[in-house]
Parts: sequence; structure tokens; C-alpha cells
Amino acid sequence: MTLESSFLVAENNFGDSIKKVIVIGSTGTIGEAVSTLLLNSGFSVIGIGRKVPSFYKKKENYIHHILDLQNTDLLEATLSNIVRNHEGIICLVHCAGLGEFSNIENLPISKIKSMLDVNLLSVIVSAKVLLPHFKKMDNGKLILIGSEAGLKGGQKGSVYSATKFGLRGFAQSIREETAKNNIFVTVINPGMVRGKFFDDKNFRPGKSVDNAIEPNDIAKLVNNLLDEEIGMVFDEINVSQMKKVIEFNKN
Repeated sequence: MTLESSFLVAENNFGDSIKKVIVIGSTGTIGEAVSTLLLNSGFSVIGIGRKVPSFYKKKENYIHHILDLQNTDLLEATLSNIVRNHEGIICLVHCAGLGEFSNIENLPISKIKSMLDVNLLSVIVSAKVLLPHFKKMDNGKLILIGSEAGLKGGQKGSVYSATKFGLRGFAQSIREETAKNNIFVTVINPGMVRGKFFDDKNFRPGKSVDNAIEPNDIAKLVNNLLDEEIGMVFDEINVSQMKKVIEFNKN
């Protein structure tokens, strides 16, 4: 198989003296909020996403690779190259997610495969590459953004829920395997996060501030987790909106 190279679009004053975090899905609603807050908090960020982030020209200590996470072979090659060429990587944050919602009999196989690739297989591939690096350092952190759909299934979300339940099971196993190496593995399971995830959906959270979680709130959680000392692990963090109100398109 021939791999197309991931496209590097930014490398703004990227030094080797600052702690580095890889953010996968850095151009999504949550990923962009996480990347921005980490940069503002003094971290260097290596972002991976499908397009150019809105902030990349404004931020120093940021590298961005354009990459479709459905190409897991290219993801593995890109991450391997990043680990090989950058010292000081202390954490991987996986924020990417893809959701298609329909009765299972109406979901094309192509969309099922896309959700499996982005929501689950890309997580597994990322851990496969980063964990040997963290084991050599005898510490490191994997922070994975899951979903409340990984806690309880719902109508028309069977495949999406399956990928998120799978992510939790994978994280639980990896946590057990790597505890002796002081590797921190946690899953954040948010409810409905206000943002562009719902742009192509026929539903969205209600307009009231307590009907959805703000992306910056998830970013603050990630930032706080990076400050936690090795020895204490948050296995999972479940985050819900205060009032669950869902609005549907009028057809």
C-alpha cells in the first residue's frame, strides 16, 4: 500500500524545551478548544486534523498535520514520525469523533466503517504508537474523549454507541496493562457539547445555557488532568448538561 504523506501546514517557533502534547482532532469543536487552552497554558501542541485550524497563524509552539483519521495506516506513520522527531511528548489527547445516527438497517456500510475507524480504530492505533514511548519515559498520559453514548445506548445511535463503549473497554484494559509504567489513562464522557458536531444533524441541544456543555469546559478538564501528579488516576469523568433538552429540525 502506498501512503500519502500528511500535510504539515504550520511549525511556528516550535522549540524542544517545552512540554509537548499531541491533540488528535485538533480542528473539531472540542479539539480546537483543548489546543487553544493548552497553548495559552504554556504547552507546545502537535495537532492532527482534517483541515487547517482557525488559530494556527496566531499561535507559537504549534505544529499541525492535515490527515484523515480514516487512513489509519497514515495515522500510524505520522505519529511514529512525530515521536521519532520530537522530544518532550508527555500526553496524547484524542478528541476526534464522528457520528451518524439512523436505524441500523438504514446505515450504509461505508458510514459504519467510518465511525469505527475514527472513533475507535484511530484511538487504538494512537495508543499503539505512543505507549512504547511513554513506557521508556516511565510516565505519560492518554486522555480520550468518549461520550455519554458509551454509558447508555439510545435510539438510532447503535453504531456510535458501540464505538464509544469500545473505547471505554480499550481504555480500561490499557490502564491495567500500563499502571506499572506510571501511565495515566482516562476517558472523559461528555453529554451534548455545543458546537459544529450538530451542523449536519437533524437534532441539537436546546438553546439555553444549561442545555449543553461548552467546549471550553472540556478543555479545562483536560488542562487540569495534565496537572495531576502520577500516582492518582481519574479512570473516567462523566460530564452532563444540567438540563437535557433536544431540539429537532422541522421538516
